[in-house]
Amino acid sequence: MEGQALKLPSFKLPKLDLPRPTRWDWIAIATLAFAALLTAANLYVGLTKPAGQPFPAALAPVFLFGQLLIACGGLMVLGKTAKEGTWWGNLAAVAASLLGITGVLLAAALWAAA
Repeated sequence: MEGQALKLPSFKLPKLDLPRPTRWDWIAIATLAFAALLTAANLYVGLTKPAGQPFPAALAPVFLFGQLLIACGGLMVLGKTAKEGTWWGNLAAVAASLLGITGVLLAAALWAAA
């Protein structure tokens, strides 16, 4: 047995045939990224404000209407990605719409609780 290599069976992973994102898929992904950024900014402002201080009055409408625009925009992009895109765009558009609605509720709760 000296000098012989032990040959093990090789395992090959199956080849995944993932569709390439189209232009509308990238738009949906960008919408999702913007929704996440706006929600993170809303959380940051809400969690770092001093206790007893109200939520900044100038930022409340920005967050409320910005997130509402994101939610509606996500639904509009979903209509386009469902027609011309792939499942990448569909998932990103649905997630952007849900994150937008969540951001609207978060901004309204922080504004009302202040």
